[in-house]
Amino acid sequence: MSGGRFAGRVAVVSGSSSGIGLGIAEALLAEGARVFGLDLAGAIAATAPDAQGNAVERIPCDVSDAASVADATAALLHATGGRIDHVVANAGIRGSDTPAELLPIGEFDAVMAVNLRGVFLTLQGFAPAMLAAGSGSMVAIASMSGNHVVNVPQHTVAYNTAKAGVTALTRTLAVEWGGRGVRVNAVSPGYVATPFLEADAAMHPAWLPQTVPGRFARIEEIAAGVLYLLSDAAGYCHGTELLIDGGYSLR
Repeated sequence: MSGGRFAGRVAVVSGSSSGIGLGIAEALLAEGARVFGLDLAGAIAATAPDAQGNAVERIPCDVSDAASVADATAALLHATGGRIDHVVANAGIRGSDTPAELLPIGEFDAVMAVNLRGVFLTLQGFAPAMLAAGSGSMVAIASMSGNHVVNVPQHTVAYNTAKAGVTALTRTLAVEWGGRGVRVNAVSPGYVATPFLEADAAMHPAWLPQTVPGRFARIEEIAAGVLYLLSDAAGYCHGTELLIDGGYSLR
């Protein structure tokens, strides 16, 4: 593997087949990590090897299902001889644009199952091995929407609620695990130029002026924040929420 901040380390990224997750996985790979991606079986896509011939190793996993996460965790730890250094809980879904008073509870539950329960299951699944080693770092992907409601004219009660839960989860796990050597932090992106955002193309003219630089974030800018919090340089960061929203929440 190539040299870098994560040379010789093992990292896992959920939701790594596209968008922010793919960007994080590729950034870790470029910095020397052995990277595993957890994705739904139907979403798994091969990625081209880097210059050294390394590629993201894919493991099918439904992060909302405890048994699936347990199987994926066991498979990864078997492949690495029990080593895991970094975990990024990124997998998430959006849900529909339905007003809260009309939202079917099944849809609310589905969003919460992936965006909050899935984050917990992913972090919990790898925690025993990391706590036993007394080292490692985790990052959960939250959202500016967890703190700053930007749903007008959209209706995103399930998404916003789940993301707020992720930041609370991050702080709680940071306190529980930090003293035993495992750091837990969160990155809260604003609007990022991904296919996920293209579904809201009609809203771009309203959102763009609300950012300080007048543009959406690039995936690599979010990945850079994640890698910082994972790295040794962030060793004093516990329960930190790194907001990367281009100043949107200041308006």
